[in-house]
Amino acid sequence: MMVQEKECIVCKKKFETSDGRIKICSNKCRKNYKEYYKRKITSHLNGIENVDYIVCKWCGEKVKRIYGKHLKISHIGKTSNDYKKEFLGSLLTCEKDKDNTSKNSGKFMKEEKWRKWASNKMIGEKNINHSSKVNEQQRKESSPFSKEFYKKRGLSEENRKKFIENSLKDREFEMKEDYWLKRGYSEEETIQKIKERQTTFSLYKCIKKYGEEKGLERWKQRQEKWLKNYPFNNYSKISQILFKQLYNKIKNDFKEIYYAECIDNNKNNEYRLKLADRIILPDFFVKDNNKIIEFDGVYWHKTTPENKTRETEKDLSIINSGYDILHIREDYFIKDPEKEIKKCIDFIYEK
Repeated sequence: MMVQEKECIVCKKKFETSDGRIKICSNKCRKNYKEYYKRKITSHLNGIENVDYIVCKWCGEKVKRIYGKHLKISHIGKTSNDYKKEFLGSLLTCEKDKDNTSKNSGKFMKEEKWRKWASNKMIGEKNINHSSKVNEQQRKESSPFSKEFYKKRGLSEENRKKFIENSLKDREFEMKEDYWLKRGYSEEETIQKIKERQTTFSLYKCIKKYGEEKGLERWKQRQEKWLKNYPFNNYSKISQILFKQLYNKIKNDFKEIYYAECIDNNKNNEYRLKLADRIILPDFFVKDNNKIIEFDGVYWHKTTPENKTRETEKDLSIINSGYDILHIREDYFIKDPEKEIKKCIDFIYEK
């Protein structure tokens, strides 16, 4: 069990315990608990209605909330939904109780150690939705992020969108730069952290686990699924200047031109290109003659040995799959945009 530091609810002293249910530090405080509890449960009675307490319309008792202990003791068999239906628009909790609940809700889960603790409790077959316990359809129907969850309950797509919007509003993602930069990591460390997260499901691991043929196929399927669901929008604004000028210069000679931002409706229009050993999203792709232009931003394409190795492997895969590739560096384009645009035009029309 994990030892945690808690504050005694009676004397307010700090103490350590491995039992998450314990709230009292000693036998002495345990003896004083009855008096403390009596003060606690009656503290709201002399307050302001709707702020410190609400009046139960069933029995007239002053309470902090119309659920939990009050219903179990005073209205056995009744629920808060019964109360809402009978007394439309009535409050279920006073303002102070509502504020305290909102302020403390999920507070402990913002600490890294508790997030790991919760993750370990649900990892692998411990998860109630593990594939050994439920099928794919049942798993989807139990997730409020899934369309099947709302279909089963007769709810609209609008309900799902509102839930996702509210759930992700303040959430931080380990795949975003800000997550690591806010925690004091440097730019180089941030890139490394994101890379580590991205390579948890690598081609090497797939081949090692399933063999070369099945491992490659399984990895490609996962890549395709990931690319389909992940909203790519991390292209630089400078690259858009190049791509839009290129598009305007060649659009009359080529039918299928794809690049990081769509010409219409400001939507992403990158092309998902399947190679022999991977799936890529070329920065600028002329499908008519298999020409690919990659825009190497200064931030994400630093000239480290690791980056060079990765990009060389990717370029070889592109060439071996029958495509031509040209790299344009951001610093070169800023220095002489006309020269770099001409280089791209020559490359695209080159036979």
